[in-house]
Amino acid sequence: MGGHGALTIAFKNPTEYAAVSAFAPIVNPSAVPWGKKAFETYLGSAEAGKDHDACELLKKRGAAFPEFADVLVDQGLDDQFLTEQLKPENLEAVAKEVGQKVSVRRHAGFDHSYFFISSFMEDHVKFHAKALASKAQAMADAVDVTADPALLAEFAKTAGKDIECNAAVAWGPKQPLTNEVVIVAPPKAGEVRVKVISNALCHTDIYTLDGHDPEGLFPCILGHEAGAIVESVGPGVTSVKPGDHVIPCYTPQCNAPACIFCASPKTNLCPTIRSTQGAGVMPDGTSRFTAKKDGTVINHFMGCSTFSEYSVIAEISAAKINPRMPLNKACLFGCG
Repeated sequence: MGGHGALTIAFKNPTEYAAVSAFAPIVNPSAVPWGKKAFETYLGSAEAGKDHDACELLKKRGAAFPEFADVLVDQGLDDQFLTEQLKPENLEAVAKEVGQKVSVRRHAGFDHSYFFISSFMEDHVKFHAKALASKAQAMADAVDVTADPALLAEFAKTAGKDIECNAAVAWGPKQPLTNEVVIVAPPKAGEVRVKVISNALCHTDIYTLDGHDPEGLFPCILGHEAGAIVESVGPGVTSVKPGDHVIPCYTPQCNAPACIFCASPKTNLCPTIRSTQGAGVMPDGTSRFTAKKDGTVINHFMGCSTFSEYSVIAEISAAKINPRMPLNKACLFGCG
């Protein structure tokens, strides 16, 4: 069933896994005919096979695995190999000696078939899902989510002022992006300025750069899949504050009571800022980007323009996320 491999690999590399389970495994191969024959053939002796034997590995360890709160094993009682080859009782005995919890579930009427596996596969999926969720939560809890004081102090110095930073500027269709120093103006009412930490590339960026996008205005700063940190906020902004982690959103919801799109269970395609997005500007009809070298006004792209170290977005475009979520992964959720 492959259970022998699952047990031995997990026991040898416990920190790499959240859980381990098996169907009808050969738990102690160095002590049964199948295992002895295989180890003697491939390794020279059954003794050498103990390094690949779940019972021997657990016995040698001499203690339970803190990584595995339980080891789930399902065994059919009509399995023709149960008595001579599989011997789950050997694993139970060693586990008891070292204090490792092992749950061996024995099922009458089941043999060594795939029907047996399919009958209890759902239980194993749930077993692993629970363990993975627990491990993920433990890893998240270990992450320090306190806002970096040095970063907040840096933001405090730039709040309300122009920021000079690097950006990849698209000057025209099919023209290569160039690295430019741009001036990013402070956010106005209902706007948020963000420090972009991570970017992902979407085909829409390429589509626009190739000149196929009817709303593709040049020059512009492309990019709309990013993980960012709020640097400063404009007047009236209440949903985010400096230091918050956000994903800039192309199609945000205004959630206004009068917005029939936000209120509809059938769509979230809110049009509140859609028209100005398509025109390459902020909701007030102006841009926050200019080129330092000559003062050229640079268009926004999809309301995000994340191919810049700093960008300004509408408050409703700033989706606040849990700071435990790594921004280099969170950016992948940004499209749309």
